[in-house]
Amino acid sequence: MFTRSNIMVWLSRQEEKQIMELCASHLDKIVETVKAMKDVVYAFCNEDVNALEINYKKTFDTERSADDIKRTILIDVSKGPLHPIDREEVIRLVLTADDIAENAKSAAGKIRLSSASCLTDEIKVNLKEMADRDVTIVEKLNMAFDKLNESTDAAIEMSEQVEILEEEIDEFRLGLIKLVMDCKQQVISIKSLGPWFMLLNAIENMEEVSDRSEDVADVIRSIAILR
Repeated sequence: MFTRSNIMVWLSRQEEKQIMELCASHLDKIVETVKAMKDVVYAFCNEDVNALEINYKKTFDTERSADDIKRTILIDVSKGPLHPIDREEVIRLVLTADDIAENAKSAAGKIRLSSASCLTDEIKVNLKEMADRDVTIVEKLNMAFDKLNESTDAAIEMSEQVEILEEEIDEFRLGLIKLVMDCKQQVISIKSLGPWFMLLNAIENMEEVSDRSEDVADVIRSIAILR
């Protein structure tokens, strides 16, 4: 558990500030990855193959960039002057945030292997909405992290908003899954079960984006409380 003096030292030392700046860059790349995933979903629903391929590559590239920053942070933390408990918290923050980008990339990849030809307009609209909500939650998460250096109360409030958004996305996902399940008979009739399963799995990855965002928000909230 952090002590009050310990967390103040953590935030004030120049070396540790540099690590926090790297963490901010890492989160920025994660937001870019989720936005690219959203563009993949939109292209998929619009049956725009060219845009889908372009945005899938962007999702892949931005996730890899986030991964590179993650490795830099972990190397710096291992060599730096951080207190062991502070080091553990930074590692938890970075690794959990990295899961957001990984799930966004996985969702984009599975969407790419699916097919929109048998989907209803309602499903397409809701898929786009799910992607939009993922972007909203990661942007809110990024704001929560930025608030750490400005206002403890604001960082906590933003983190709590992330939690609320996660609950809303979880509920929304259930409705979307029901819509996709309801079209199963049509999918079977055109022998497209493989792409159909890919779509269901992609939706689960999109849900994981929000779940992992909530986990990162919990880390940010604990840091803010103990400042």
